[in-house]
Amino acid sequence: MENLFKISLIISLTGIFLLLILSNILGPKLISIEKIRNEFIDQKVKVQGEIFNIRTYEDSDFQVISIKDNKGKVDITTDKILNLTNNQEIIVVGRIQEYKEFLQIRADKVYLE
Repeated sequence: MENLFKISLIISLTGIFLLLILSNILGPKLISIEKIRNEFIDQKVKVQGEIFNIRTYEDSDFQVISIKDNKGKVDITTDKILNLTNNQEIIVVGRIQEYKEFLQIRADKVYLE
């Protein structure tokens, strides 16, 4: 009985570890901003672009970062104030959302390029 418990625990931990590794490896592929469409709402995407505008709202930890690549532009929203400046290249992983008939990305992760 004790051996069965140990084997079950090892298999469970191995499975969880493999899922964590696969979730990082099988993340969304990098797409061009111009390819973002209404069909992708609520889907996770990864985009790369140059910051050209940052709007920070002082009463909250909400920030809107506008980025562009060579073919399009999109707004990125975050629930925390990030220490970023214009003309920085960033990579964003997040979900596509619609706000006032415009598509934007709700950031899960933001990386400096």
